Amino acid sequence: MSIINKTRWIILIITGMLLVALAASAGTIKEYYIKSKLEPQVVLDEAIKKMTAVTSYRYHLKSGFTVDNRKEVISEVKGERTKGNTHIKGEMVNTPIDIYYIDRTIYNYDSFSKKWLVIDSGTTNSEELLISELNPLSNFRFKQVADVSKVGFGTIDGTECLVIDCRPSIESQLLESIWKDFQYRLWIDYKQNLICKAVLTAVNKQTPQTKLNLKVEFKDINQKLSIRPPDTASKKE
Repeated sequence: MSIINKTRWIILIITGMLLVALAASAGTIKEYYIKSKLEPQVVLDEAIKKMTAVTSYRYHLKSGFTVDNRKEVISEVKGERTKGNTHIKGEMVNTPIDIYYIDRTIYNYDSFSKKWLVIDSGTTNSEELLISELNPLSNFRFKQVADVSKVGFGTIDGTECLVIDCRPSIESQLLESIWKDFQYRLWIDYKQNLICKAVLTAVNKQTPQTKLNLKVEFKDINQKLSIRPPDTASKKE
């Protein structure tokens, strides 16, 4: 092969490599541009609006409080919710729980008798029973939101999220009767406008040295889920 032909091949190879590099960097540049244009307030508003319309999801929730730097766990549960029906399993106040809430009926597994207790709740509102554990989305009903700020980006289960801090006033009368100075940090899938993770902190109104801590992660949002009542005739070993 002549020197001229070799030169041509080298030029073609270099040109091809440059085109590949440019194509790869174009996607990266576009992603950086999209991320730079994200407005925290807009992303937050759209995510909250979309989360109120979700029909099903699974979640992991952990709540507790801190008193003079001493941490106490209130609950840690894994749950699934679809069409208002909920199943949670885990611990509350150091006690194992396995609870179904289906069509206004509570199925609560009693670990001492090893039997299912069936209770007609008399209400269609699960929030009257266990606000955070049975319906974690109730924690994201805000009256107003202040001090919305962009923290940066983080990854939750492989999904890149915009991380946002805010200080809202919330609609829950129960929470507001006990706590104040609510602060949220949220990990939002900015492409789908969905909340993947949230951390809530608040201060007790009567004893400011006591602080509430709540963390919840969501997954399988709007996926097909089926929650059926347990076999109350069976016993667990």
